[in-house]
Amino acid sequence: MAELRCFRIWIGSESGSQRILDRMRRGVTVEQVQNAVAMCKARGLQTGMFLMWGYEGEELDDIQATIQHVKASNPDIFLTTVAYPIQGTAYFDTIKDRVVGPKVWAEGSDRDFQIRGRHSRQYYQNVDRLLRAEVELDRLMNAEAPGQGIAVGELRQRIAQAQEGMKATVEEVEA
Repeated sequence: MAELRCFRIWIGSESGSQRILDRMRRGVTVEQVQNAVAMCKARGLQTGMFLMWGYEGEELDDIQATIQHVKASNPDIFLTTVAYPIQGTAYFDTIKDRVVGPKVWAEGSDRDFQIRGRHSRQYYQNVDRLLRAEVELDRLMNAEAPGQGIAVGELRQRIAQAQEGMKATVEEVEA
């Protein structure tokens, strides 16, 4: 693929928790995703990873597993979103009794749906900040670069702030 000038492969990892991947019926293991990233890197291809927070049943252990997964995989770039129900999917059918939709469909999209009882968007923003700070710290620690003391301290502070933010918003729910 590199010969065809492909420079990055995007992988829909979605989660680093096997329990959540199984609930999603992804048909893939965390190990397979990590191996795919490693194979791309070995062939000189960058890797991008898509991740999803807030899938039905996700707990703190699943979030931690996703953070560890990203650190272990070390994709070149990763993007996150909060799970959103798409009409006609098994996920939508599972949560449809808790879905609060857009007032006027023509003015919105699937991403405008909210799920009653799920953690708030603010909670997932804190989760995302934790992921990014943890991955950045892991990369810095593995780089063995001189003069990283200040950066390490700042990242540890960002991690603590994200954890505190998660604690402060854990009881907030959507819709």
